[in-house]
Amino acid sequence: MAEKKNSKYDGMSASKAKRERAKDEREAAKRSAAMGKVIAVLICVAIVAVIGGLYGRRWYIEKNKTVASTDYSAMLNEDGTIKDVDVKQYVKTFDINSVKIAKADVEYTDEEMEEAIQEQLEKFKELKTDKTLTVADGDEVSIDYVGKMDGVEFDGGSAQDYSLTIGSGSFIDDFEQQLIGCHPGDKKTVNVTFPDPYENNPDYAGKEASFEVTVKGIYKLDEFNDEFVKKNLSDYAKTAEEYRQYLKDTNYESKLQTAVNTYITDNISADNYPKDYVKHLKALQMTLDQQEYDYMAQMYAAYGMNFEYSSVMAYKGAANTEEYEKILQEAAEKACLNNMACQELADQAGISVSEEDYQSYLTENQVSDETAEEFGKPYIIQQYILPEKVKSYIAEHATVE
Repeated sequence: MAEKKNSKYDGMSASKAKRERAKDEREAAKRSAAMGKVIAVLICVAIVAVIGGLYGRRWYIEKNKTVASTDYSAMLNEDGTIKDVDVKQYVKTFDINSVKIAKADVEYTDEEMEEAIQEQLEKFKELKTDKTLTVADGDEVSIDYVGKMDGVEFDGGSAQDYSLTIGSGSFIDDFEQQLIGCHPGDKKTVNVTFPDPYENNPDYAGKEASFEVTVKGIYKLDEFNDEFVKKNLSDYAKTAEEYRQYLKDTNYESKLQTAVNTYITDNISADNYPKDYVKHLKALQMTLDQQEYDYMAQMYAAYGMNFEYSSVMAYKGAANTEEYEKILQEAAEKACLNNMACQELADQAGISVSEEDYQSYLTENQVSDETAEEFGKPYIIQQYILPEKVKSYIAEHATVE
């Protein structure tokens, strides 16, 4: 038989044991109630802490959110360098005199040249009205046409001086193919059947129509020769060979500039940024964002279109202030990196901007006095003049191989 476990009530009389049990139960109930109150208080404290944290964070974000600024030249010295910032402590660049560019990145190929010439031929193509010419598949023709159903003209069935490429499939049925073999000046009755279904106008689906077409001419490309260049491209060259050389030179320079831009972007970095300057750049970026937003809204309104964004934040893809601040921070850090790198590279090469450089820039770019005053000389130097001088220096001294 199992040993019976001793109880604190053993040896007591039945009445006393009953009283002791009742007393112990009351004490246990009190302890349980007290513990319940403690737990309730702790839960309340936790809830208050969470709510307080949320509202505290919102308060902090609102209190420290970026305020737009138009003081573009603030935090810049007169020469466009950043005030009180040693950029070498933040930015990592490269040896400006040891840049190497791959030849393939700047080479202008014969295929690219022929494409450019073909574009010019297309641009200056002429409508030929010689009656000995014959419309063929692939030709671009100019036509007038009047469409009728059951002898009555219908909406959208007529046009004048319409440019149509035969075989493009722009018109229904075999409309285009029926013009093959025609000559400039010819009149042709074209009979077609609208497709069924016809989404553009369901009322026309499956119906027959006839078009009275006048072939006004055929567009023909001229030959690319000296005469063509003198007639259409005399601002760039006098002969076909000179224009080819012009294409080589200008496109080489363009590709070299692109390669330099890519090289700079790929070879600069920063682990941290000057906080005050980044804060200033965020303020400027907010102004630029607002200007862009206002411009786009006006453009949409001018064309009678609905601009779906109700605020700058929405336009920039931010759901709230916190998200927009992150977007501003990213943009400001990118601008800061580029500005610091340009300053450091200019310092390496001993590049500076003279008063003559500044005035020449204003004149060549037709910068008004009001605009120059709005942005300030330091900002114009930093954002426009100095970067171009740095890139030009790299392009001039880079090794292309």
